[in-house]
Amino acid sequence: MNEPIRILHIVGAMYPGGMENFIMNLYRNIDRTRFQFDFVVHQQKDNDYTEEIEKLGGRVYLLPRLTRKPFSNLHRIRRLVRENHYPMVIRHTANALVAPQLLAAKSAGAVTVCHSHNETDPQLRLHRMGQKLMRRAADIRLACSEKAGHWMYGDQSFEVIHNAIDIPRFAYRESKAAKIREEFHLEGKHAYGNIANFIASKNHSYLLRIYREIIALDPDAVCFCLGEGDLRPQIEEEIKELHLEGRVILTGIRGDVPDFMSALDVLVFPSRFEGLPLTLIEAQAAGLPSLISDTITGDVIVTEGIVRQLSIELDPKEWAERAVLLAKEQSDRICPYESIAAAGYDIRQLVQWYQEFIQKNINRVQNEKEDLSEDTE
Repeated sequence: MNEPIRILHIVGAMYPGGMENFIMNLYRNIDRTRFQFDFVVHQQKDNDYTEEIEKLGGRVYLLPRLTRKPFSNLHRIRRLVRENHYPMVIRHTANALVAPQLLAAKSAGAVTVCHSHNETDPQLRLHRMGQKLMRRAADIRLACSEKAGHWMYGDQSFEVIHNAIDIPRFAYRESKAAKIREEFHLEGKHAYGNIANFIASKNHSYLLRIYREIIALDPDAVCFCLGEGDLRPQIEEEIKELHLEGRVILTGIRGDVPDFMSALDVLVFPSRFEGLPLTLIEAQAAGLPSLISDTITGDVIVTEGIVRQLSIELDPKEWAERAVLLAKEQSDRICPYESIAAAGYDIRQLVQWYQEFIQKNINRVQNEKEDLSEDTE
């Protein structure tokens, strides 16, 4: 029996977040008798995807960070590719600093793919340096949006790959909502939420100021932050400073995000910048009214009447007023499957494309090598 083709993905960490959830959506749904995913990571944490990856048949390799031990990192990537004969290496990233990793994989014989998952990044200077190398490092260029592609590749061509989801999994269910509402004692209350890890781009400090205004306008409001991250201690301190203890609940990582989306009345998402956030596609599948920042690409809005954009330059009270109005409207929670699928966000369609993409490019390179070998005989 033929063994599946193993593809190596390089990611900073396989910890629940937009980029990582996208990869896991693919991995869970791909035909694993044909393709297997292995991972190079630079950090492992509790509650990351390592255990699930291994149960699905994948391997996880922990390597030192490129920025801390560059020679060790690149040497081990090159050795992994050679020893395991990986035909393709895919680097998921928000900046071009990682280009040397793709060059290392390329030197070991792999087809190299860069997948851009963001449209900006704080490490601008290092990104610009890496862009020059990226021109040689990536055989194939992918991006989650047009802006993310231009950010990563400049004037080079690239292909946009939508952050697809399992649409029916996020459809509103009263039973899901009831479970969460019982757990958090939400009977007769409005639930406002944000689903994002505690990193600078997610703008949690501004979010807390919006929550403070929501609570002033809607005394029965309960506000949630789902996620983890390095900035959590800072956010906990700000909650105390704003006297929001007991009114803003930090849930940590939840394995039942679809249930939470059924229970929430409004999603509040004032990010400073994003690529194309998977959470917002999921929220639309749940029919969850969402207020999002206008810094997020409009490409994420694939339905009618569910998502509204506001500026993060506004006073937080203006966000709060809109959020409270949305919560009190109590609109029907219908899953707009056709609209989301037609926009290219159905995981089943993406998996089919991804399998053909992998096979086609591996076959192409193998044929080129065979032709080169015949020419040199």
